[in-house]
Amino acid sequence: MNERRWLTLIFVLYFLLAFGYSLLMPVWEAPDEPAHYHVAWYLARAHRYPTEKMNYEAKQPRTFYYLGAWVLRGLDELNTRYTEYYFPHEYRANIRVPIRRFDWNDKNYRFMLGVHVLRWINIIFGGLALWLNWKAFQLIAIHKVELQLTALTLTALTPQYIHITSSVSNDTLGTLAGASLFYLSMQTLQDKTNRFMLLYIPLAVILPFVTKLTVLPVSLALIIVVLWKSFFKSVQLKWLVISVVFVLVLAGVFYVLLPEMIRAAIGEINWRLFSLRKNALTYNYLVFISRQIIQTYWGEVGWLAVGLPGWISVFLPISGFMGAMLSLRSLSRSRNTDPTARYWVAVWLIALLTILVVARNGLTTGATQGRFLFPAIGALSLLMAHGWYDILPERYQHKLPVFMLLFMLTCNLLLWFTGIIPIYYQPFLD
Repeated sequence: MNERRWLTLIFVLYFLLAFGYSLLMPVWEAPDEPAHYHVAWYLARAHRYPTEKMNYEAKQPRTFYYLGAWVLRGLDELNTRYTEYYFPHEYRANIRVPIRRFDWNDKNYRFMLGVHVLRWINIIFGGLALWLNWKAFQLIAIHKVELQLTALTLTALTPQYIHITSSVSNDTLGTLAGASLFYLSMQTLQDKTNRFMLLYIPLAVILPFVTKLTVLPVSLALIIVVLWKSFFKSVQLKWLVISVVFVLVLAGVFYVLLPEMIRAAIGEINWRLFSLRKNALTYNYLVFISRQIIQTYWGEVGWLAVGLPGWISVFLPISGFMGAMLSLRSLSRSRNTDPTARYWVAVWLIALLTILVVARNGLTTGATQGRFLFPAIGALSLLMAHGWYDILPERYQHKLPVFMLLFMLTCNLLLWFTGIIPIYYQPFLD
């Protein structure tokens, strides 16, 4: 297969679809988009960070908002109208019901350059995350180009992934951080020395606290991989000791300089991991939250929860689960003979830790979404594709990227023409 042409096609489709989502989805219809934009907008205009009383997203890691504020200040120098924070009437009770949450119509809807520029910056971050996932796939599935392309296609064209990367939030920066740690985990297993270990552990600790806390499972997986290589592969432990000391010193510096941010992050972790909502362990709630996580992983967009057709919403998770189980069977059979077995173990570690943390979060809050899995979307997509790739005869393995591209492209177009355009976009044309 012509690898370069395939990569070009996948990335062109990703950027075209993401740009389309950024224009078709009305402003504020992405998860918590008004609050995310407001933090950056307030920081740009007031030159100080909003309090949690002013904005519930103010407790989030701050890197995205400082970057957004820098961009908005640049637009303000051209014209303050570019960054306006217009908010139509909001029907607060209309969440996941077939009535519009925001009263956009043909008379008041407007193109808001500040919002859309931040959306487009996130699209670039999403593309960088895809590239890092691709580099990780090359280390794991070496000599299996068709598998690499299939997994990349599944990642790049998952409708919800494109929707989230084309909206204003810190999710995409977290996804980029997760992809970076995923790649570093694989790179750790490949390196015969540990000359970069001094960098890997601090990055694993720091990135979740400066991007998004959903990255923590991937961070933990990287730390486990580094420790495993250190203790069981007879790698020089002095670098590990230096790394740990460096992390402790850096944590102390952060705590002195940014005590409120560190306390807020620790409080958020404690709440999500160690609290339990009422009736969380009942059958009805477990069914509800499982269905919500699955649907919002594949493609349920906006406050109205416009999603893929029902049969696709069922087909995708079942096929993905079966592919992952087939991948596990393949790993168990070849673990003693396959030189890449350790890579696959690390991929499973990343995927399972992320799934477990998101599932546990679902027992704390009903607001748990499938997008929280996106820092590990590369690992998840690779496992889902690997099982099917392995059971196919060789003559059909070459066709798997074609099937995946056509199917996922069809999913996006179905979502556009059966949900987004007639329900969201059409009112602005009336």
